[in-house]
Amino acid sequence: MRQTMHWILMGWIACLLAVSAQASPWGRDYFPNVPLVTQDGENVRFFDDLIEGKVVAINFIYTTCPDTCPLETAQLLKVQSILGDRLGKDIFFYSITIDPETDSPQVLKEYKDRFGAQWTFLSGKKADIIQLRRKLGLFVEEIQDGSNNHNVSMIIGNQATGRWMRRSPMENPYMLADQLGNWLNDWKAPQRKADYASAPQLRNISSGEQLFRTRCATCHSLNGSEAGSALGPDLLGVSGRREMNWLLAWLQAPDRMLAAKDPIAMELYEEYGQLAMPNMRLNRQEAGDLIEYLKSETARVARVATRVESLQAAPTTVSRVSVPKTQPEKFERSAQARPDEEVAVINAWVREADEHARMNAGYMTLVNAGNADVKLVKVESEAFNFVEVHEMAKVDGLMEMREITALVIPANDRALLAPGGKHLMMSGARKSLEKGERVELVLTFDTGTIQTVSVHVVAM
Repeated sequence: MRQTMHWILMGWIACLLAVSAQASPWGRDYFPNVPLVTQDGENVRFFDDLIEGKVVAINFIYTTCPDTCPLETAQLLKVQSILGDRLGKDIFFYSITIDPETDSPQVLKEYKDRFGAQWTFLSGKKADIIQLRRKLGLFVEEIQDGSNNHNVSMIIGNQATGRWMRRSPMENPYMLADQLGNWLNDWKAPQRKADYASAPQLRNISSGEQLFRTRCATCHSLNGSEAGSALGPDLLGVSGRREMNWLLAWLQAPDRMLAAKDPIAMELYEEYGQLAMPNMRLNRQEAGDLIEYLKSETARVARVATRVESLQAAPTTVSRVSVPKTQPEKFERSAQARPDEEVAVINAWVREADEHARMNAGYMTLVNAGNADVKLVKVESEAFNFVEVHEMAKVDGLMEMREITALVIPANDRALLAPGGKHLMMSGARKSLEKGERVELVLTFDTGTIQTVSVHVVAM
């Protein structure tokens, strides 16, 4: 009896080993091993070269897509950033065109480079790509109307284990990264135990904030500090920079405004690498809700800035270098100073920013205690390539940002540079600016006075 049980046990173990040794049911016999071509012109096979034994994310796009495809790509850029150097080592992304007649390898390469994507883009024969979409469950018969309408879901999976799932590319990027990096990798990374007793209470989110987080945050920041890798402009204060009707039209139909060669739309298109704003299919109510949220967040940041100014109420240290007068530490008027040159700088600060950010902003209050107006005609800094004074002004019915070449500080009065109003526009940061640091600005006035001002770097 014991010997019989021994052989039964051994046979059971052998069966288990045989089953585990077999290929995943989602293997070579299931996936079409069709030929494809990468953006670099390399010929590959779908199963042999791209997915066998790998953890992958696969989506289908086309480069002339006016709406969802750019958003999908931008969202995957966030997942790329979270995964870091794991992408291309133990996790692989593939974007396959559904319009191979248009999307040649060269076109795909230009599209990839425009976004800064670090994964593989592929083209091939249209029939082979349709076959792939069918096998991956991403081909919906009902919407194949001759256009490029397509299922915007993506597929993620581990071919070695047979785990596959369909996901929305618009899903939270941290969740997608966790599923790709941990769940599909059998939780190889150490996990932290969660204490749900200390979980924060969730607040109510307005319709506008929800729209911003799900439609806009992929490409835009809303804090006044635009990263160098941003796919679109920072939106803090945008409701003050743009006329309301223009914003409503832009949010509802940016493709039409680009087609009509709207000057502001074309300027944005050129500034951000000819990356078109996608049509997000917002209706009038949704566009209005989104604008209201942008307004409220701008006001909130301005309140924070006001609190920062109150903490920095002491006059900023200033030194004069071109006029032979005393150098008072707190800029009190000296007996030798001419009254029309007496300008005090207080509450001066600039935003924390990455060195790759295209623009940064600076703020200060200029106090003229003299009896004659003084004009600020130039601002320079070793931390930036260019510094200019800017304001918002209505031009041909639209709000535009323009340079102030001579900022007037009235006699016995002040000139305020603050969020939402006149401000210093700084471009070409020569290094990253971090909270707690100080930046020197050199101010030149029409009186001939040059002042070096040391200002705070503030996190926002």
